[in-house]
Amino acid sequence: MKKEFLTVALSVLLLASCGTTEVASIATSSSTDVVDTSTSEATSETTSDEVADVFTTEEDEAVEVTSGVSAAALVDYSDEFSDTDIDTTYEVDESVDLSTLTGTYTITDKGTYEFTGSAENVQIYVENETDDKIHIILNGVTISNDSLACIFVKDADKVYITSAADSVNTLTNTGTVIDDEDDEDYCGVYSKKDAVFNGSGTININSEYIGIRAKDDLKFAGGTVNVVAVDHGVKANDSVRVTLATLNIESGEDGIHAENDDLESYVYIQDGAVNIESGDQGITASFDFTIAAGELNIDTEDEGIEATQINILGGIVNIESADDALNGSSDITDAAIYVNIAGGETSINAAGDGIDSNGDLYIAGGYTKIVQVADDNGPIDYDGTASVTGGTLIAVGSTNNAETTTSTVQGTIQTVVDGSGDIAVRASDDTLIAAIATDASYEMIFVTSPDLAIDNTYGITSSSTTDEVELTSLNFNDVISTK
Repeated sequence: MKKEFLTVALSVLLLASCGTTEVASIATSSSTDVVDTSTSEATSETTSDEVADVFTTEEDEAVEVTSGVSAAALVDYSDEFSDTDIDTTYEVDESVDLSTLTGTYTITDKGTYEFTGSAENVQIYVENETDDKIHIILNGVTISNDSLACIFVKDADKVYITSAADSVNTLTNTGTVIDDEDDEDYCGVYSKKDAVFNGSGTININSEYIGIRAKDDLKFAGGTVNVVAVDHGVKANDSVRVTLATLNIESGEDGIHAENDDLESYVYIQDGAVNIESGDQGITASFDFTIAAGELNIDTEDEGIEATQINILGGIVNIESADDALNGSSDITDAAIYVNIAGGETSINAAGDGIDSNGDLYIAGGYTKIVQVADDNGPIDYDGTASVTGGTLIAVGSTNNAETTTSTVQGTIQTVVDGSGDIAVRASDDTLIAAIATDASYEMIFVTSPDLAIDNTYGITSSSTTDEVELTSLNFNDVISTK
């Protein structure tokens, strides 16, 4: 069936162009593989070379990004990590064998303290009133505590917790929470000051409450940190930042939670890998979430990422959520709320909205795939304006609550597809424009790409149907939304 062009009038705010960001080599997972999206009516089969081309983002080496964000300036996080944060070298001032201790080991003087051995109901306690930097080295440590945090930082300028090379360290807190006001007693690690996890070994943290809790800034700048927590996995008042580290979280509540009284908290991923399985939201930031590079994988029973401003500037983001995958929302009065995708590769499988912005939506770069599977939501939902100035986005899902999204600089197709399974969009010469591998059924497809050109015909092929759209202008739309 061939569909003729339907004119859609929508004024789209256009203020800036797509940007550039460094994207590491991209591993193709099962969620992005499209081995064969053809049917007997299709002209050819999708080849592995085509898949590699369409799913690999090649961008300039510069990290500078100019996004479509208009209501608020993009926050610059480029200097978020110091050389000391990522430095894995150290000279030990004092060595401590935990197996020889009972009770609390107190650190009051600045220096580097190396801990080894195993102990039960022992706490490493830091109280340095002169605001010095304290360095804690974990080198084959096992601590189990049923009433106190394994490491408690009450006072210091900053504390570095370093996993020694090739070491495996396990901190387990089994205490039962009696009073949330004294939550420091029930976290695996609790810091009232800035804390940095680094090194090249492994730290395992198991907690009946919050895994890691920081009252100020919390950084992961090296090594592997595995957190299993009944409550939030990682919680900080001011910020959670990740670079050159692997952070694995299993949590009953939020995987990462950043929130303070001023609602200015943020989560920033500069590099490394973050993997979250959560019973509540994957990541919550009261103000800003930004990923510039690295990899983020979220599997959540609620929303994937919720923040006032969500910026995907580079890297790989995979989200599977029982509710909205990307939710731009805020409790901040008169805040500029938006979801901004300006680079990287994003794959979404959501029972709620794929993208839900209570403010604006900006698509300025990158490659984004959305599979939305619930009837009472839509692939894309926004309350403000949408600006599409670059990048490729392909989304399938329900026509309920479907938003009309257009562009004045590149082609968009929004059309009814009664389909299921893998779906691909190809040009008339059979060039693959965009594709998604999925087992889901869907009612519509939305695709935008710089490769969609006027006066061309495009084939849409799913596992159950084929269709054709003639793009006689930049925007084609025949979807009737129930919104």
